[in-house]
Amino acid sequence: MTAPSDKLYGWVLELGRVDYEKSLHWQRGLVKLRQEGMVRDTIIMLEHPPVVTVGRDGHEKNFANLDIEPFFIERGGDVTYHGPGQLVVYFVFNLARRGRDIHVFLANIQQGIIEALKEFGVEAAMGDEHTGVWVAGKKIASIGVAVKSWITFHGAAINLNTRLSDFDDIQPCGLDAGTMTSLRKVLGASVDENGFRQVLLGKYGTVFNTQFDPVTLEFLAEDIESQAGGNVI
Repeated sequence: MTAPSDKLYGWVLELGRVDYEKSLHWQRGLVKLRQEGMVRDTIIMLEHPPVVTVGRDGHEKNFANLDIEPFFIERGGDVTYHGPGQLVVYFVFNLARRGRDIHVFLANIQQGIIEALKEFGVEAAMGDEHTGVWVAGKKIASIGVAVKSWITFHGAAINLNTRLSDFDDIQPCGLDAGTMTSLRKVLGASVDENGFRQVLLGKYGTVFNTQFDPVTLEFLAEDIESQAGGNVI
């Protein structure tokens, strides 16, 4: 866990439900802005309509049963599903100012989730063989990031009230769909998604030693559009 002597300052965007392609466009724009020092390190918290994405390590056999075309993207990892009831957290961070250690960065992402789950009475841990956050042998959160010139993007997907049957057409992260779980399944009751989001944000403030202040998309929109360059980094 990082522990610099002085607190850092960042931003958080809480966006509700956003189409995956649109959010990817915004992330790529923010990456350019972060490279130029025009924005702070930014956490984006949102939810996607149903979508399947495939990372750099994707294997076709793991999404061969899909009836729709997935998004092929630059993050690490294999295939995964995003949809209602799942909290997606993206990190546009400058690791050049955070020790240039991607392994520590990934550990911090997972540790924040573990600490948040603990507040809901759930003991979780990082996977020994597979990345992500695990509860009693089941995967509750998936991790996949990309890094360009030490600027990160993509991030984590945490199953809160996720309908787990939506994983059935893929082998998420190369695993059997039955490996996935959700906080609702673990607790046996629906989860206050906004409440969890705020708890998680607080944990990330501690883990990353950063004060994340709210910022609106309207504040950033013009710069993002000018920098995104037609969705190309």
